[in-house]
Amino acid sequence: MSWEYRVIHINVESGNPPGPPSPKADSERLGGALSPEFLKKEFPQQYDAAATKPRHPAEQLQFFLNALGKENWEMVEAAQVGPLLMFFFKRPGGLPPVS
Repeated sequence: MSWEYRVIHINVESGNPPGPPSPKADSERLGGALSPEFLKKEFPQQYDAAATKPRHPAEQLQFFLNALGKENWEMVEAAQVGPLLMFFFKRPGGLPPVS
């Protein structure tokens, strides 16, 4: 049997978790290339009322890991590699993509 591998790097920063999404802050981060109004109109799911409530990092990680599990990825290890936190996944090779 052959295996397919996937390695994910997770950014871990000390301090406060990021605040809720802000079209104004995101527009500024993009150098004003897209206006706050455009961002809010084109990406309503990003800026709706539910998205403005920050999710705990554990909840975000759980959602991410469950999504990979639905694609048949199995986490086999989490390890610190130098300053990086890495997650290692595997699944049997030759599987058709999960849709």
